[in-house]
Amino acid sequence: MNTSRTDCHRDENYILKRNLWKFFKALRAQANPLYCLLVASPMRYTHITIVDRHNIENTKKISIAKFINSLKEMPSKEKFYRLDINLFNITEDGAYGKQTYAVVYQNELKTEFVRPLYRAIVAYHCMDAIRQGEMFELTSQTAKHLKIKARYFEELRSIVDECNDIIKEQFT
Repeated sequence: MNTSRTDCHRDENYILKRNLWKFFKALRAQANPLYCLLVASPMRYTHITIVDRHNIENTKKISIAKFINSLKEMPSKEKFYRLDINLFNITEDGAYGKQTYAVVYQNELKTEFVRPLYRAIVAYHCMDAIRQGEMFELTSQTAKHLKIKARYFEELRSIVDECNDIIKEQFT
C-alpha cells in the first residue's frame, strides 16, 4: 500500500491532541458529511496512531470515534498523533490505486487538504464492501448509522452510486 504525504520539513511540529481535536471540530463544521463518514469508519478504513515521543516504536491505534468520544482520557503529555485515511483513487482514464493518506505534521492537518479526498474515501468504502461480497449503499439505515444530515444525503448517495458503478465496471 502506498502512503501519500505532502512535503514536510524536519523542523515542523508533530500533531498534538489539541491540534487533532481542533481539526475534527473544523471538519465537522466545514465538511460535515466527510466528518461523519470518518467518525463512523472502522479502524481498517481510517485510524489515529498515538506515538510516544521518547519511543516511537511504542504506538497505539484507535478509531476516530474513540478519540472524539474519549477526548479527556486521551494522553497529551509526551505523545503525538498521526491520522491515517485509506483511499481508493479512481481516475477518469480508468486507472486506480489504493493508498493511505498519512497526516503527521500540524501544517498538514487542514480541512482544505482532506476535503478533496472525499470521493476517494467513499470509493475505499465501496471497494472494501465489494471485496467482502457486499455492497456499500447509502440507505436511510446507513445514513442513520453514519449520522449524515438529511441535507447531505442525496449528495453522498450520488457519490456512493457513482463509485460503486465504476468499481463494478472495472473490477467485476
